[in-house]
Amino acid sequence: MNALPTVNVRHDRQDRALAPVVGLKPSKTVLYPMPPAPRTSTQISVERDTAQAERDALEASRSGVLLKGSADDVANLDHRIAVTKIRLDQLEVQHAAAVIAEINAKATHEAEQKRRKELHRKAMKASAEVATLADQYVTEAQRLVPLLAKIRERAALIAEANRGLPDGADPVPPGEPRCSWEGRSDQPHSSIASRVKLPALGTDAGYIWGEVAPIYGRIIHEPH
Repeated sequence: MNALPTVNVRHDRQDRALAPVVGLKPSKTVLYPMPPAPRTSTQISVERDTAQAERDALEASRSGVLLKGSADDVANLDHRIAVTKIRLDQLEVQHAAAVIAEINAKATHEAEQKRRKELHRKAMKASAEVATLADQYVTEAQRLVPLLAKIRERAALIAEANRGLPDGADPVPPGEPRCSWEGRSDQPHSSIASRVKLPALGTDAGYIWGEVAPIYGRIIHEPH
């Protein structure tokens, strides 16, 4: 990030180069002024020094023009000196504006860098914490595997019993809050053990519990 901005103030229209712009018709080309190139306070300072040297040279030549030149020559010289003085005034104002803009930009840049450094420091700490938490996750996930296995085993037994109930017997409740597709009562209950998926760490590490089967949304588990 550049801490020093540049300004686009120019002293006359002659500094604006023309850029070709093609119109709707292929044979028509329109010339529009290009935005002036941005300048730093250092560049403006160089322009100011050049203009000051030009003014000094013009003023030094005035006595000779008064002596040997015509009235029009003196008038033209005075006009050039006056224009150079105006250019110097403009460059002085532009330089002051550029200096202020650069100071403000530097302060903004430093504040932003301070914010980023603080965020980076916190993120590095968070990264170390995540590494510890990830290890804890693996431990806790592995502790859930026997519990899920027991739920799955009993859910399979309940489902088998409900598929062949004795005469006059009510369906066996799942023992956990009912869950079915879109909450429909005509759909079979889906046990928590068939819905839980505990991925292992890493992209291709597989699962600590549960694997996505070809049937969308169905999760199975095959013990290793």
